[in-house]
Amino acid sequence: MKVPLILEPLRHRDFRLLWTGQTVSIFGNFVFGVALPFQFFSLGATPAQLGAGFAIATATQLVLLLYGGVIVDRVPRRQVILTSDLLSAVVVTAIGALSVSGALRIEHLYGAAVFFGASAAFFMPAIGAIIPELVPAPILVQGNALRGMSRQGARIVGPAIGGLIVVSAGPGWAFVFDGLTFLISFAALLATRRPAAEVRARRSMFAEIREGLAFTFSLPWLWITIALFAFINVAYSGPLSVGLPVLVRDVMHADATVYGLLTAAAGAGEIVGGMFVGQVRIHRTGIAMYVFSIIGALSIAGFGFFPVLPFPFVCAAGIGFSLAGFGTLWDTAVQRNVPRELLGRVGSVDSFGSFLMGPIAPVVAGLLIQAYGPAPLFIAGGAMATALSVSALLVPSIRELRA
Repeated sequence: MKVPLILEPLRHRDFRLLWTGQTVSIFGNFVFGVALPFQFFSLGATPAQLGAGFAIATATQLVLLLYGGVIVDRVPRRQVILTSDLLSAVVVTAIGALSVSGALRIEHLYGAAVFFGASAAFFMPAIGAIIPELVPAPILVQGNALRGMSRQGARIVGPAIGGLIVVSAGPGWAFVFDGLTFLISFAALLATRRPAAEVRARRSMFAEIREGLAFTFSLPWLWITIALFAFINVAYSGPLSVGLPVLVRDVMHADATVYGLLTAAAGAGEIVGGMFVGQVRIHRTGIAMYVFSIIGALSIAGFGFFPVLPFPFVCAAGIGFSLAGFGTLWDTAVQRNVPRELLGRVGSVDSFGSFLMGPIAPVVAGLLIQAYGPAPLFIAGGAMATALSVSALLVPSIRELRA
């Protein structure tokens, strides 16, 4: 019996182990993501204080990202991911223990935000760079689509479970649960084969960072997209990270369960988007990426225009569909067009540029919500992201980008 094209990468043992561990870990991360804002609220935090937590994580990530990309290109990517998983398990479990015992304070959550920002600075370029090491080039799109489906499947189940844990037992137990999933991911990756040692000529840290930057700016479609997403991500992150829990609580008059189900609806949209990209041959990669981006932008605006259930579930699914489609095509384009020895550094430049405005967005979002409410924030963010996505289609190098 012929295996569906999208499942081909699972024939490869090490990819299968990585994928399994990451699926479990991402599931735990979505449980954590639902618990976090309600943990802030239970401690009496304002929307601005919640936004500050996200801003601290993003700012820390930005400070270390370019350095992280160099490290990822110098040491085995497997080792970077293992270290991140193990340390994350320790930190998130400690936060859970403090919460359960009643000793948790907002300052502790800010400290955890510093750690998770630092961890992401190394983990993100490492996970993107390791996929081509585990999956043959002809099925790289499918490998990225499956990796995306880890997030998608987890996003359906994780937030719903997270909402139930928060309502029934409290946020602390959701954090403890997330810590366990990091340990499972660590064990799965530990079972993979160690990569053969590669001898690479090393120069100064700054010289290697400059090399990554120079290559990035040699491809117009690459640096223009990174620059655009510095602002598109602002339009997404403020409304979704700070605006959505407030919209659920104050406009929909619902609790963490509905918040979790909305996040799960985004996961359902991601599964549809991931399966679509993984099964259909897309040749005009650049155009397809930004069509997906426009769908997501319109879905963001929809939250503000129609914040009455069940319409927000449609908007959430639209955002998920957009993220899966754009993300899979983008990751594959980068992996195919960037030399393997530069993937870590180019990946870190990508993340650095894409999240450059990240520390500002949640704080501004929190202040705007306190002044005007959450709905106008979604409308403004959706309009901004739509305009930027449409403008990208005017760039020849983006329109001409092909598989």
